[in-house]
Amino acid sequence: MEADQGTAAPQPEDSSAANQPAPAEQTSARDSDSYSRSRMRSEPLPPEQTEYVFVRQDGSLIFAVAYSLINDRLQYVTAEGLRRTIPLNTLDFAATQQFNAQRGVSIRLPA
Repeated sequence: MEADQGTAAPQPEDSSAANQPAPAEQTSARDSDSYSRSRMRSEPLPPEQTEYVFVRQDGSLIFAVAYSLINDRLQYVTAEGLRRTIPLNTLDFAATQQFNAQRGVSIRLPA
C-alpha cells in the first residue's frame, strides 16, 4: 500500500487562539493600558488654586483666584475665568484681611 503524500490531514484549530487578538493588537492594547496606569501614578496632582475672598461693605462675599489693584478699582478673576472689576471703596478692608488671614491666605490691600 502506498501512503498518500500529497494530502495532509487537516489539523484541528485551537479555538482559544481564534478568539485572541493578533499579537500586534495585544501589544498595543497592553502598552496603552500600561501607559495609562503609569501616567496616572507618575503625574502629580495639580496644585490647589489659592482662593481669595473679598468682603464688601454690604457683607456680601466675592471669591477670586487672582486679583490686581488698578487705581481705585479691584480687578479679579473668578474660578470660572471671568474677569470683573469693582470700586475699592465698596470693600470692607478690615473684614477682607481678617477673613483671608483666618484661611491662611495672604492678601495685599491698600492701607
